[in-house]
Amino acid sequence: MGKIAEILGIKLKPVAIYRQDTIPDDASVPTDHCSIPPLLMKCARLGTKCAADREHVFCHGALSGFGFGGMYNREHSCWLASDIPEEHKDEISHRGKGEFKTPGIAKLQLDAIKDYGDGKDTIVFQELDSALEENRPIEVVVFLVDPTRLSALTLLAGYSKTTPGPAAIIPYGHACQQVYALPRSEGETDDPHAIIGMTDIYARRFVPPDVMSFSVPFNLYKRMEKDIDTSYFCRGKWPEMLEKCL
Repeated sequence: MGKIAEILGIKLKPVAIYRQDTIPDDASVPTDHCSIPPLLMKCARLGTKCAADREHVFCHGALSGFGFGGMYNREHSCWLASDIPEEHKDEISHRGKGEFKTPGIAKLQLDAIKDYGDGKDTIVFQELDSALEENRPIEVVVFLVDPTRLSALTLLAGYSKTTPGPAAIIPYGHACQQVYALPRSEGETDDPHAIIGMTDIYARRFVPPDVMSFSVPFNLYKRMEKDIDTSYFCRGKWPEMLEKCL
């Protein structure tokens, strides 16, 4: 399960996410509306390789979150996340989710989520060890963990960070955006952050009550893997401390 997962005793399998032209012959393909259970959770729980193309993504959020063209209408998305303007209420069947006070406030948060892809390729979820052995073009690594291990991963992400500010952040987004689009964009910066996710209330029904996602761009994952041997986790009474916390 990799050095990090082994030392932290992570139960669910770390998942590597990457893209390729077509769905692999040995991959499980979604049939559900939400893409989190048949892609991320199935891979993490069972180690099954899972993949989807545009045709097999049935949720508008996942078109953005999993890199199949991005948000089809950002203004509309801002309305749905807050409140539908009075002049457009006859066009839309509900009043908006009320996650933000106004569409303008929603826009400030949604603007941080980049659009990726053109809908012509495939996203693949594969157990991390297997993807590394096969030298896949990994973009993001996802850990699904309890609060104690989340704390440990956050500490490790900041171990060799040489700039001020947090090592991990919790940006707004659908679960799929927090798992892929947001950490992928972090990997394009000189100071990548880990993305803590599963704050999407809709998607929380698909994960255990005490589990959050911790998603990192592959360049940050490699730094964390290199750092762990000289970090807190290989010193003193770390195993006893972990056991007490759990």
